[in-house]
Amino acid sequence: MITRRGIGFVLTAVAAFFIASATRVGWVHLADAVLWGVVILSAFTPWVSVYGLRVNREKRYVSRANLAGPVEGQTFDVDLELTNRWWIPRFLLNVQYSVESQRGSTDQKMVLVGVGPRSRSEGTTSPSVSTRGMHELSEVTVESLGLFGLFRRKRKFTTTDSVLVFPSWEDISQVGILESSMGVSEGSSKSRSGIEVAGTRRYVAGDAYRNIHWRNSARTGRLAVKEFDSWSERSVAILVDADDLPVQEVGDRPSDYAVRMAATASAPLIETGGTVRIATTEGGEIRTSWADVMVDLAKIADQPAGTSSRWTEEISVGERVLAFVHSSNTEMLAALTAMARSGSEIAAVIFEGFMPGDDAGHAVSSLTSVGVNAVTCRQGEFSKAVREMEHGAGTGGHTSAAPTPGLESDAIGLEELAA
Repeated sequence: MITRRGIGFVLTAVAAFFIASATRVGWVHLADAVLWGVVILSAFTPWVSVYGLRVNREKRYVSRANLAGPVEGQTFDVDLELTNRWWIPRFLLNVQYSVESQRGSTDQKMVLVGVGPRSRSEGTTSPSVSTRGMHELSEVTVESLGLFGLFRRKRKFTTTDSVLVFPSWEDISQVGILESSMGVSEGSSKSRSGIEVAGTRRYVAGDAYRNIHWRNSARTGRLAVKEFDSWSERSVAILVDADDLPVQEVGDRPSDYAVRMAATASAPLIETGGTVRIATTEGGEIRTSWADVMVDLAKIADQPAGTSSRWTEEISVGERVLAFVHSSNTEMLAALTAMARSGSEIAAVIFEGFMPGDDAGHAVSSLTSVGVNAVTCRQGEFSKAVREMEHGAGTGGHTSAAPTPGLESDAIGLEELAA
């Protein structure tokens, strides 16, 4: 492919040819011959330069907590090795590829000044990853500009590759907000949920339709739902609001905070012998390893508005739930309220401050009125909210836990606010 510089050079050579033909001056003919020689040689060398090459690409990263990939906010190294299998030397080769994620794409480039005959040259690029999820590495493209950059030729090497980037987290010793949560249900029995069916009971608002026992319902004339063995006290279902909402500023989104806080909370839950399940459309698998939980969280992509609220359908009545929700997701908040009324133990972190007029006060009041232990997390105050989540009641925010000595007046004030 000819470049802009090449077009200008060819036009100059054409003009020199006509001038030489008209003037019959020897040195003009000589200059014209030199110009056309440069054009021909420059057009030939790029085609030769990109053949007879072999490119290898390998990824390197510093593993944190034995995770199989880098963590958002870090960089990872990509080693590129270019081997010249021919006896022709190569010069000025541009080696490039792109890294694509759910939030955009970045180009990585490297210039090799020269590669000798039957030798190899190496280089390293260090892409920066700012968000979680799967990052796709495109094919490596080698470009040669030839002499004077008049023509260029590209050729693709290797296959596409990928790297899973994990969400960042903070270290905490416990999830106090969950330990102090207590679901409240007036006029309904607390459901048990597990794996083995232990019996049936009457249907109450909030029960999942998939748990309806149709044979018993037809026999009695009333809806009956399956009763399962009790969930382990250490089993927790984590619900993440991953809806892609318009944000006030460029940067972190509510879904980023939600995933990072879920990663933070899952570590002590696993370390104390518990199990964690990330609720998604597929239901989510029960995990006993924090590394597996991190993989599930890293794969949570930005969702269209209204998608995350459907994930609540995968939560069984009676299951302990830790939810991370944006204050504008009314459907998910309503589902959490219904689950709390049915007897589920629920704790929640409500995000605010990401949009104009974004306030979590009403959402927190609604949740605390049905026994949900809730705290707020404002944009830019992630670490503060993590501390509140770690210690539970009495560290700030809004909670529904029972008052502790020395904090009774604060708790009474919160109860009056919820009322």
